[in-house]
Amino acid sequence: MQSQGVVPPAEPEVASFTTFVSTKGSCVDPWRQDLDTTALDKRGLYVDDNPFRLVALGRVYEGSKTVHNVPLGNDQVKVGVEEVQDANARVLIPNEEIWLVGQALNIFFTWPIHLV
Repeated sequence: MQSQGVVPPAEPEVASFTTFVSTKGSCVDPWRQDLDTTALDKRGLYVDDNPFRLVALGRVYEGSKTVHNVPLGNDQVKVGVEEVQDANARVLIPNEEIWLVGQALNIFFTWPIHLV
């Protein structure tokens, strides 16, 4: 090919595979190494239908003051859903990306403390 003036393409650089960790704090830490918070054992997350209804199981991150750079209210906690019970249940404090419990798996978001 070189004798005909055609130069073969250079070998592509192969990058090594690296594990990336979220620096935004938006995903649940599977190793629970968030040094600023304490992850409690799995808790039920409820909606205030009459009667209260379990919609997910997740962890509460005590000590957190914000979720996605939004300050938590006095009656709110940071949670990470680990098990969805009702994917179509509405998230009580929705954000731009999450409005149903089924969308919240392994993502941090805000939940009313009285419904944990």
